[in-house]
Amino acid sequence: MTQWHKVLIAMGFSVGVTLVSMLAMAILTGEHIPWPFWAFAAVCPAIISGPVTYILASQAEVNRRLNQQLMATQAVLRAQADIDHLTGTLNRAAFYRQASDYADDAPACVLLADIDHFKAINDLHGHAAGDHALRLVARTLQAALRPNDLLGRVGGEEFAVLLAAMPEELGIVIAERARSAIAGLEVATADGTPVVLSISIGVAPLEAGDSLEQALAQADAAMYAAKRGGRNRVRAAG
Repeated sequence: MTQWHKVLIAMGFSVGVTLVSMLAMAILTGEHIPWPFWAFAAVCPAIISGPVTYILASQAEVNRRLNQQLMATQAVLRAQADIDHLTGTLNRAAFYRQASDYADDAPACVLLADIDHFKAINDLHGHAAGDHALRLVARTLQAALRPNDLLGRVGGEEFAVLLAAMPEELGIVIAERARSAIAGLEVATADGTPVVLSISIGVAPLEAGDSLEQALAQADAAMYAAKRGGRNRVRAAG
């Protein structure tokens, strides 16, 4: 409904109420009301209610638009608060919150991936090379996932993945595919020395009713087993 429709409705209502009231008074008292009073009773409410209604309707429309802008801004800020700004993935808190909301009865699985020798990359080639490595690994992991899977940076060089409705056997296949893709990547350093990347990944099942923390702990133990086994490999929990 437009503002002018609201104004016309308000004017018609106010004029109608005033005329009906005068008619009721004339009937009850038996008095004759001359026509100028009827004209005044019609014009005066219209003159008053029209501008007032227009102002109120205009302010209501302004408030509605401001509220829409506020809601849109809040949505953007909430989304930004969930993002790790270096890698573009979910941050730790957002990953844990969204992964904890997983309620599908189909089995899922979780992955924990850690960049091999990341401290050495930072120490020998600088933090710029380390940041480049993090972004490159994050993009490659994201490319291996489906739209409904979750990827988050949960530590300095550690990434967590929730593969929705994915049994552990297929999760291992996805993890191996991601590991293989990252093993072929190189980061160029400031002095031009290429640094070859690799990751170690632990995989654990997440059955309906299981604790996310317990599944991630199992994946973490499997990931460290992969580290001890020589790095650049995938290990399943159990």
